[in-house]
Amino acid sequence: MILMRVRLFTILIALTLTGGAYPVGAQEAGKIVDQYIKAAGGGRTLARIQTLTLEGTFTTDDGKSGTYTLDTKLPNRYYSELLVGEKNLIEAYNGKSAWHQSAAGELGTLVGPEGMQLEAAAQYYNSRLLNLKKNKITLALVGHAQVRGKDALQLEVTTATGVKRQVFFDAQTHLIAKEAATIGGVEEEILYDDYRTVDGVKLPHKIELHPRSRAR
Repeated sequence: MILMRVRLFTILIALTLTGGAYPVGAQEAGKIVDQYIKAAGGGRTLARIQTLTLEGTFTTDDGKSGTYTLDTKLPNRYYSELLVGEKNLIEAYNGKSAWHQSAAGELGTLVGPEGMQLEAAAQYYNSRLLNLKKNKITLALVGHAQVRGKDALQLEVTTATGVKRQVFFDAQTHLIAKEAATIGGVEEEILYDDYRTVDGVKLPHKIELHPRSRAR
């Protein structure tokens, strides 16, 4: 069992806390994920991770600084927190239900599509893309893409709840360069960089989170 706590050196978050190719077969998509698993540290090492905590500081696009925490814990717990001054934005899935705290401090349970999106995020991050059949995760290769001017391969990852996420793998390193998904009703893009080895696992030490808009 591995309990991991990683301090991110840089997190750039474009955020305001007020609200917010060539298709090919599943066999090729599976090969891309296999390459990612090997590059990230190997299936056995990734499978031993029980809890993963990423912590760091960030600066919003209007110059405010804050802290960011992402906690995941097997089998399906997820907790994301952004703190800027007295504004604390939380999105979480506790294994049974999804909930959030708005920047105004209001607590609420998320149901329907928004709740399913957080449940899907919990499943995706805790799976490490291992045991896809057991976890009822399916893959489809969308095609070639560019992330920060570098070649990438874009996969569409669908969880057991039917929620889809776009995942971009760097064509050279095979590590995840970008993700795009709707989480808690908010469209988000997450970019990963500066991967370093921690206890045998390649983890990003720079993350850029770009919330877009509330999905309709």
